[in-house]
Amino acid sequence: MVDLGELAERRRVDRRLPEMPHASFKLIFCLASLAILCTSVVGQEETANYWFRKSGEFLDNRSLKEADYALDRALQLDPRNVSIWLSKALVLELLGKGDESLGGYSKALEIVDEDLKVDPQDADALWSKGVALDALQRQAEATAAREKAVEIYNRTLSENPQDSETWFKMAEVLVSLYREDEAVLAYRKSAELNGSKRADAWLAAGHLLEEQGRHNESIEAFDQALQSIPASDAREQAFVWEIKAMSLEDAGRRDEAQQAYERITELQPENAVAWWRLAALLKDQRRYNQSMQAYDKVLELQPQFMEEARAWMGKGDILNETGRRGDAMAAYTRALEIEDRELQENPESYIAWLDKGRILYRMGRYEEAIEAYDNAIRLSPESMGVQQAWFGKGEVYLRTGRDEEALEAFWQAIELYPLDYDAWHGKGEAFQAMGKRTEADMAFEVAEKLGYQR
Repeated sequence: MVDLGELAERRRVDRRLPEMPHASFKLIFCLASLAILCTSVVGQEETANYWFRKSGEFLDNRSLKEADYALDRALQLDPRNVSIWLSKALVLELLGKGDESLGGYSKALEIVDEDLKVDPQDADALWSKGVALDALQRQAEATAAREKAVEIYNRTLSENPQDSETWFKMAEVLVSLYREDEAVLAYRKSAELNGSKRADAWLAAGHLLEEQGRHNESIEAFDQALQSIPASDAREQAFVWEIKAMSLEDAGRRDEAQQAYERITELQPENAVAWWRLAALLKDQRRYNQSMQAYDKVLELQPQFMEEARAWMGKGDILNETGRRGDAMAAYTRALEIEDRELQENPESYIAWLDKGRILYRMGRYEEAIEAYDNAIRLSPESMGVQQAWFGKGEVYLRTGRDEEALEAFWQAIELYPLDYDAWHGKGEAFQAMGKRTEADMAFEVAEKLGYQR
């Protein structure tokens, strides 16, 4: 399946922070693409393809180190597989190992250039070359390689317009060229041809529609994806339900979102992330008893540090909202201890720095929160991680009466992700605090149109 685990990074409140250490748009499509390009033999254990697929499962479970190990095993068996090298480089990047990551991208580029000497018309190789060049900050060359790949795919489709696989590949490259509308059409064409990537195509189209704020259309696409997945495949069903649930939230259809999260917990009772999402949704609806029960379920499942810390953070929010400030501070302290342990082991984890900033903000330790957010901005390999940190800084500045700095921070967040209705609302609050009522009303109106709910 297409690995869309980082879609949640685009969501609000607790879900504003990345759901997985591999983040957002880049990983969503890069790893999906690499899985398609990987041509090793399928189905036997101890093959390169087996370990490559295993790495994807580890990523789904938020296990970056295990994914890195699996990719090492895959490369031992197939050291010239460009797709595996690109995945390895991306995982290293997300582990904060920047120099090693660049080495991986360089190795992938070296191999693909050798392949293109043999066949300059290999569109798949050009696609991979674009990924490597982009990661190495050679954007002009990356664009040229991708445009060449699209040209070749178009020639293939002019000869065989029923080739669903090529429609899918072209859609993926169009995404990397930021030609989203064309990509949606290509994904839909691939899906309508009922190829082997039908579910993936609907899922990817749904994501692009969601990114454009076309929530209802995206939900319809996710429904098509669900219909394309066998009912017996609980893991993939749960994955798409999770993405659909987030879109339902963004569309303001919270009751349906709750039903979707509950469906995931039926399919996967030990899915800590689904329980945490359900808890956060119930908290937003002020259904505190049910939310607290869901957070307790998360902790009962002994989740990874991220979900564990956020469960304690969510419990702290509920305790704070219900007037139990002392108990809330104790819960926040537990969450902070978890983040600090993670940062001792992995000081370059921008996820942990983001979470730490949010916890410190809740605890009233504002200067420390700013420092944590600044570390997240410095370390984040993804623009959305930076966007979230700017939003967090805006909250801190607003709380401490530094209104002009708050306005600038919210501006930065909006520049990076214009559909963030929380940032628009924060911008309105900053204008309001500065006595600029007209500008505040305009910002509040945009926030509400984008889906902000009080």
